[in-house]
Amino acid sequence: MKLSPVPAAAMELEQHAHDISAAAAAHLLEHNPAIATRFGDDARAIWTEHLRQRVLELCAAMAAGEVDLFVSCVTWSRTAMQARDVEAGDLDASLESLRAAVAPRLGGAPQEVVAACIDAAIAAVGSETNEFKNSTLDAGLMTGRIALRYIQAVIAGNAIPGMSIVLDAVDEGLGVPEAIFNVLLPAQAEVGRLWHVNEISIAEEHMVTMTTQRLMAVLASRASRAPDRGRTAVAAAVAGNIHEIGIRALGYLLEFEGWRTIYLGSDVPKSELPAAIECFDADIVLLSLALSSQLPALRRTIAEIRGKTGARVKIMVGGNGLHGAPDLWKELGADGYAVTADAALAVAAELVPI
Repeated sequence: MKLSPVPAAAMELEQHAHDISAAAAAHLLEHNPAIATRFGDDARAIWTEHLRQRVLELCAAMAAGEVDLFVSCVTWSRTAMQARDVEAGDLDASLESLRAAVAPRLGGAPQEVVAACIDAAIAAVGSETNEFKNSTLDAGLMTGRIALRYIQAVIAGNAIPGMSIVLDAVDEGLGVPEAIFNVLLPAQAEVGRLWHVNEISIAEEHMVTMTTQRLMAVLASRASRAPDRGRTAVAAAVAGNIHEIGIRALGYLLEFEGWRTIYLGSDVPKSELPAAIECFDADIVLLSLALSSQLPALRRTIAEIRGKTGARVKIMVGGNGLHGAPDLWKELGADGYAVTADAALAVAAELVPI
């Protein structure tokens, strides 16, 4: 659902996110004593932190006028909370408390956007979905089986044997780009899903992620490369985004295609990008965000790049933070958007032809 954006009101709420989340948590526990009892002494801290993230997600939806941005975040939380035996009604109650905490600060159009977001989220929470319940890996495919064996080995504490599973497949003919596209990235998505539904711990998810980073570097050293295209890409995860597997993988894949790639890592401040663009004479900048709450950072980063470098450099964006609003990239001032790594390669080649 698309509504008129209210960026000024969104910025105002974002600046007071802590106070709003604290007020919402207090309202929740006061009006729902059973929740306070279930969560014990840490109830206020737990719900204040939870609702702070919700406020930031709401601000992102308000600034973009995209209700689905907020709804997708809430439905994601619903699955995670259900998997951890949180009462189904707790999420609904927290949304109503968020509404109560925000209401005194807004009126008119901004209040209508907030109401639309919260109403749509509550409706979505009440509907059943199997979106996250089933594995996305296909054991009928060779690459799916390799990914499953890799995950199992690493989670069991056998990182080197796990890496060897993938490296042996490459030695036997699997291409390095295919190993990244069809083994490692799907494996990471599956590990994220397993954490989401509470089947593995954060520590286990981090073990696989760190191993995947190591393994991608090893694979990259073995890959053949196309002739130099004479084109440079700067790649970074925006400020606040610590999830870098996808953007790092894309950097490697571009190198295999003959690009010079300058990878800046995760959580990169907006002020650092223009200097890197100028220093390396970049033709394109690749920016990723993992959460919709990072949309303000993405918006500010794009504005900083445009303000300092003009329209010369192309900007491509991607990441889960744009889920629910696939056309938002145009309003943000980017030149392109891609959902997957292979699509990103095609978009980059289109934006910066040889």
